[in-house]
Amino acid sequence: DDDDSDLGTFDIDKQPSNGTASNNNASNPKSKNGQDQQEAEAPLDPITQMTERSNRLRRRAKIQARRDAADAKNGVTYRFVHDAESLGELPSFNGTITAVKVGPQKKTGTYIAALLYKLPASEITVKTKTILYSHGNAADLGAMSGLQCVIAKNLKCNVLVYDYSGYGESGGIPMEKNTYRDVKMMYEWAVNNITKPQLEKANNTEISPEQNIILYGQSVGSGPSCFLASRRSKVGGLILHSPFTSGMRVLTPSRALACLDIFPNIDRIKKVNCPVFIIHGQKDQEVAFEHGQALQAAVPDDCTRDPWWVPDKGHNDICDGPGIVQYIQRLNRFMRSLDEQ
Repeated sequence: DDDDSDLGTFDIDKQPSNGTASNNNASNPKSKNGQDQQEAEAPLDPITQMTERSNRLRRRAKIQARRDAADAKNGVTYRFVHDAESLGELPSFNGTITAVKVGPQKKTGTYIAALLYKLPASEITVKTKTILYSHGNAADLGAMSGLQCVIAKNLKCNVLVYDYSGYGESGGIPMEKNTYRDVKMMYEWAVNNITKPQLEKANNTEISPEQNIILYGQSVGSGPSCFLASRRSKVGGLILHSPFTSGMRVLTPSRALACLDIFPNIDRIKKVNCPVFIIHGQKDQEVAFEHGQALQAAVPDDCTRDPWWVPDKGHNDICDGPGIVQYIQRLNRFMRSLDEQ
């Protein structure tokens, strides 16, 4: 199984690397002449650069894991402070926004930062859905806050959005394998802390807690979302927003480098067992529109829902301006279809 390897668990060397570009005569007493200094200051080769970057990320992850574990032990809680000066005021939302750190991940020890946009208790029913939102590569929890308020309020659902390992306030290292671990851990947390208690409070045993979880993957978030949807047969639905067929296929249609491919969504989408809604801008210049079409064609027949091919929109602007109105309308149409099954 893709999320069961030991990648991402590390024993960190305590000694710093000797091959840094910062070595010079002032810090290296062994340098005897200008030639030695020039060699010490020479640019590092790509492999050395990658190794040193990996070591830095590992050291950072280890420090963060210790800090998060200590915070969890001491009962530290968190709160979300919106940056209104940079991002503008949040749209009105009469629910609560709760900041949490979920963990530790059993193999890496990582804690994941997340925000839960939860409806008021008076608006929650046994059919209330929770969207588990996996964002794009260039986003984080703060940047997504306005959109999540709009989604929660207008779809009458809870939204749980998280930062991947190595992103924002999350610990760990940004790796494909770790995104799978992240989404799996967040999914289990959502079931145990949101949808299961919601049903238990109503004494409802007819609906599975997983049925009320909707996976939402935007751009790179389509990778972990497709991964989990292909492995959880009871999940309620899957929304793919500007998705790709696989990481390598974004760069080239050639399969010569298939062994190096990441996030093989085109293979995993065939194994899902839930309704699928795909959104893609027809003028997307980052992930070609054809990726969305190919994924739509690969969805099992009994899981297919009408896609939304958005004219005159690209990769990141589908929700911008007046487009937000139709975006919400389309999402609502999909959400209603889940209760009509």
